[in-house]
Amino acid sequence: MKQGNLIEIMSKALLTEEAKIGVTMRNLREKKLLTTGARGVNAPDMTYLDAARTLLAHIVEGNPGRRAPQHVRQFGALPWANPALADEPEPFSFGQLLPTVNTETFENALAALIQVFAEQSGNSSFKEAGRAMRDGTFQRPICLVEIFEEEQLAHVHLSGMIYQYSAPPMRAIDWTPEQDERFRLGRQNIAFVNQEVIAAIADGFRSAAT
Repeated sequence: MKQGNLIEIMSKALLTEEAKIGVTMRNLREKKLLTTGARGVNAPDMTYLDAARTLLAHIVEGNPGRRAPQHVRQFGALPWANPALADEPEPFSFGQLLPTVNTETFENALAALIQVFAEQSGNSSFKEAGRAMRDGTFQRPICLVEIFEEEQLAHVHLSGMIYQYSAPPMRAIDWTPEQDERFRLGRQNIAFVNQEVIAAIADGFRSAAT
């Protein structure tokens, strides 16, 4: 998939203008956060990670513009905080569906989620996690990608599995009310996208591969 195709797909998935997606991707590319190379017919294909970073920036902010690299750096590298989850994996989990794929950081997990929907939709575990409807349609497995902006925290809900990505725990001595969502003043924001957004992006990758 080329950059222009990814811009179009992301625009449709996020219900936003292609120009905004293009600006986001340009800012990420200038900071070496997207795949770069030749132009035209020799341009490199975009990757799941490219899509994940673009999506991440737009989850945090509808029109990130020049702030896109900051959002990706702030949240993309958050480490997997509950790896013990892998000890008892569900059939519909990263460990079972993509056992060799790195999901140690939030951006890698988001890329893996897109890959699951692009490459594993025919897998029996994928089908069992979804739901066959009476009208003959298929309801995709419920998935959410959440970013808690003030908390340096992100979740990937993969059916019954909740992968948590967060900064190292704060020492008790460093705690202040302003650092705790239960006590701080002001508006607090939790942004998320669902499985339909992920599936729309994944469908673009699958179509480009055929």
